[in-house]
Amino acid sequence: MVIEVPTFEFGQAIGIWLLIMLASAVVGLLVGLAAAWASYGFANGNRHVMATLRRGFRDLFLLSPQRIGALAILTFKESQRRKAFGIFFLFVLLFMFGGWFLGGSDSDVPAKPYISFVLTSMNFLLILMALLVACWGLPQDIKARSLHTVVTKPVRRSEIVIGRMLGYVGVLTLVLVCTSVVGYFWILLKVPDRAQDQLIARVPKYGTVEFRDRLGNPADQGINVGDVWEYRSFIEGGTQARAIWTFENLDVASLRREDELKFEQTFEAFRTFKGDVNQQLRYSMTLINPETGLRVPIGTYSVEEFSQDVEDAVIIVPRELVFLDSYDVNAVEQEVDLYEDLIHDGELQVEVAAIDSQQYIGMSPFDLFIRMPDRTFLSSYSKACFGLWLMLVLVAVIGTTASCFLKGPVATIFTASLIFVGFVFKTRLRETLTEVAEKGSIQGGGVLESMYRLLTQDNLVVPMPDNIGTQIIKGIDRGIFELFRVVQAVIPDMQYFSTAAYPANGFDVSFYGALLPSIFITIGYTIPMIILGYFSLQLRELESK
Repeated sequence: MVIEVPTFEFGQAIGIWLLIMLASAVVGLLVGLAAAWASYGFANGNRHVMATLRRGFRDLFLLSPQRIGALAILTFKESQRRKAFGIFFLFVLLFMFGGWFLGGSDSDVPAKPYISFVLTSMNFLLILMALLVACWGLPQDIKARSLHTVVTKPVRRSEIVIGRMLGYVGVLTLVLVCTSVVGYFWILLKVPDRAQDQLIARVPKYGTVEFRDRLGNPADQGINVGDVWEYRSFIEGGTQARAIWTFENLDVASLRREDELKFEQTFEAFRTFKGDVNQQLRYSMTLINPETGLRVPIGTYSVEEFSQDVEDAVIIVPRELVFLDSYDVNAVEQEVDLYEDLIHDGELQVEVAAIDSQQYIGMSPFDLFIRMPDRTFLSSYSKACFGLWLMLVLVAVIGTTASCFLKGPVATIFTASLIFVGFVFKTRLRETLTEVAEKGSIQGGGVLESMYRLLTQDNLVVPMPDNIGTQIIKGIDRGIFELFRVVQAVIPDMQYFSTAAYPANGFDVSFYGALLPSIFITIGYTIPMIILGYFSLQLRELESK
């Protein structure tokens, strides 16, 4: 299985975050001014708003760590009294009986079901626990009037919000640590002895790929063989078609310690005729120095399209290479050093060619990678649990803020919907907006144009009438797309928190591709959620049940 590491533009993300914070502050100030003018008049309303801002600045920046710690401990104890830790015993029951349904697996990768079972169970149950704990705690305290004992003390509303968040995070952290430890040893015990070597953490180094057509000319992509999923481009065998990968920023010092270079491929074979079904399609690989142009062929290999053992797709290149220049009839064997003669300033190019005539091999940028020295399964598993912890922190922060101005059930639905959209629709929404930015619209148009085509039964490619009505519809659709752009920027991108697939498929969790973006997203949402939660709790009438 290929693990795609999502990209994260840190500079762009910070710029969008600052823009949204500024826009939210302006909108909040305007709404506050309008409400104050309606309630107190123009002059008194201005004074009331200024007094609120001064108090808010003081309450948000002049915080007491002692009071926040005390409130966090109080929240932790309240959660304990409400049996929040009972969910740990549910995990124990799952681990006790889960082996009954997974132990009979005859899969070629028997370790994967156990790892996926543990991490998926932890994800679902702990997210549910985070929703219930964070979204229902504060409304229940307000309803039971137990929060009144706190607000009568010299404590700021901002400290209540932060203390609640820290308390809920502490509860979730304790449960996560216990379940992850039990889950780790359960995996070690349940995975069959023959599959213990599958508990690894491969470290892939991906590159960029460019294609050459059958005449050897540069091409934007390879051949489309009719596959609906255009993930891979195909090169034709027996021609000058090539796929050339460029790997940059290689850690040569780490590779030197291995004294060899490992490649791993997940190419796809496409046959135009059956031929020998027992014969795999073949490809050749050539290493190229990007500076000097030195070309060193390293051999011919088979695609191994039906093998589930990852080691079958591994190509090991020794440090000392002996080759013969095929373009020189008088050539003699030459010996080159992999690190000294082929890798230049941490950069290496790899050329792949299909050998079998009239057959095709499909490739994507993630189908060939340099396999850096492996790490332990514990390392990958711990990083996956850390990614889950960051997601729980985000859910707890959003849920606590939502509970400051919503009832428990509504806050739960709101937070769950936000997380669900971030998991399911965020990527699709980003792709749609990218297509709109590049082409001006999408096939079939926006919301109103799609409704018009449904009513008139026009297909997607029939042009709409050139009249004022069409211009109005397209104008409104453009406004809706801009609204979607704002929504897309506000909704958290949860794809970076989905780290369970890494250890389940034997990969190390990428720090820069998964964990660091998750940290930025969590911090980016925590700051505005604290501010929103403070003002919401400040304006809420706590005396009402």
